Amino acid sequence: MLFLSTTVHGLEDIAAREIEKFGARILELKTGKVIYEGNEELIYRLNYGAKRIFRIAVILSMGKIKELEDTRKFVQEADFCINTTFAVRTKRRGEHDFTSMDVNAVVGEEILKKCPKAKVNLDNPNLTFLCWVDNENFIFTIDTTGESLHRRGYRIYQHPAPINPVLASLMLKFAGWNGEKMVDPFCGSGTIPIEAYHNYNRVPNKFRTFNFPKLPFFDEALWNGIKEEMDKSERNKRLELYCVEKFKKHVNGCKLNAKNAGARFSCLQGDAENMHKFVDYAPFIITNPPFGLRIGSKKKIFKLYEEFAKELEEHFSGAILTLIIPYKKFENYFEVLEKRDIMYGELQTKIYRFKI
Repeated sequence: MLFLSTTVHGLEDIAAREIEKFGARILELKTGKVIYEGNEELIYRLNYGAKRIFRIAVILSMGKIKELEDTRKFVQEADFCINTTFAVRTKRRGEHDFTSMDVNAVVGEEILKKCPKAKVNLDNPNLTFLCWVDNENFIFTIDTTGESLHRRGYRIYQHPAPINPVLASLMLKFAGWNGEKMVDPFCGSGTIPIEAYHNYNRVPNKFRTFNFPKLPFFDEALWNGIKEEMDKSERNKRLELYCVEKFKKHVNGCKLNAKNAGARFSCLQGDAENMHKFVDYAPFIITNPPFGLRIGSKKKIFKLYEEFAKELEEHFSGAILTLIIPYKKFENYFEVLEKRDIMYGELQTKIYRFKI
């Protein structure tokens, strides 16, 4: 079987390495996507266990197109048949004489011809076909995930500017963290330490549901066996994870989320500029500082960065600092070990790894 998974643009190789560990063979990295092959088990193992991808789709057909009508043959050639409700969604990159809605309509029409018992339901479909148009490349897939895997299901408290859990997990691997003492000095609602605890302890995505039971080829016995195996592999090791947060309401929210996620770590009220007063030296500092775009002003944010950098120089020399930031400010303070351009939602920004 061929598969397509989506991930954060700029960190595809890190996502691919995780997919490989579940038994897949990587075929190609595209913008924000990983193409790979494997057996049916991957549907269940990746949905239940992967932390660094957004979804898993089965590729039904793929190839080149020159015009909208060319998409029809890929539906006709694909080996599938459904007798339930469905919708078609299209993601498109490049210049075309047609829109994503046009693709949805044409592909949907061909599915109805192929599967007379199927019915369109755009609001609450049982199955979703995902089409990917990247310039002249076309990929026709069926989704197995449902809601994106970044919807972990453990969040009770919503921070006004939360980090995406998939990106948080990618940050941990980008940082080179593997269970060492770690602190997040701008922890918000606790996503980074929760993801750290879940990643290290192999906690599956057990706080949510998936769409694969609705697939026509769903194997319930295989899924139940894999779920039982992965549940048994979960660990419960206490790690030295600390998060520091300035505002009391976010500290309380962080504790609620951690409890609901079954993640054990210390969440402390304090400010990042005086982090040493709350946490002793840690070799890894992994954080998502405010940008001044949604919360605060740039002038105040740049002052905060300056004071935070001074704190790190004085009390955390030798540590690895990993953060996401759209500005080059920290390049003036620390040695850049690695930096990459990434997409953070709709924002183009950078992820850095510094040596303090």
